[in-house]
Amino acid sequence: MGSHEFNGRPPSTSSLSGSLPSTLPPKPSPSPELATSVEGEEEENGSTQQAIGSHQFKVCNGDSIFTERLKFCEVNDKLILNKVLMLGSKAQTIIGRPILPEAAVHAVVEEHALDAKVIIFKKKRRKNYRRTKGHRQELTKLRITDIQGIDKPTRSPIPA
Repeated sequence: MGSHEFNGRPPSTSSLSGSLPSTLPPKPSPSPELATSVEGEEEENGSTQQAIGSHQFKVCNGDSIFTERLKFCEVNDKLILNKVLMLGSKAQTIIGRPILPEAAVHAVVEEHALDAKVIIFKKKRRKNYRRTKGHRQELTKLRITDIQGIDKPTRSPIPA
């Protein structure tokens, strides 16, 4: 038996530590001109935790998601999804118990499609029993257009 001891960590790399730098170079700070122009144009990015059917999705404005097939809608239909579980932005986060009654996510149906084929193979050994079956799940692609329910913070003027 070997005398190796396993403590859950990889072996030490003391031979490599001499060739690695001890500190990282400092990050460059943005120039003052760039910082002032970005602050004025900065927009709050909101995200939400959304329940559609039996699945939950984290979405932002402009995202596209694939859900289980929504049979009640056609391509280019506009949907209002009101089972919002959580809203968040840089300024605040609102968690529903279990949902947020005032929040809504607006989406547009882009297409109905089929998922990749899933192969189901059954076999019983020594019985010459083999069955192969395939399945393609129907999907709906949604494009998130707007998230309502989170207030944009008012900006105070920058003191000079």
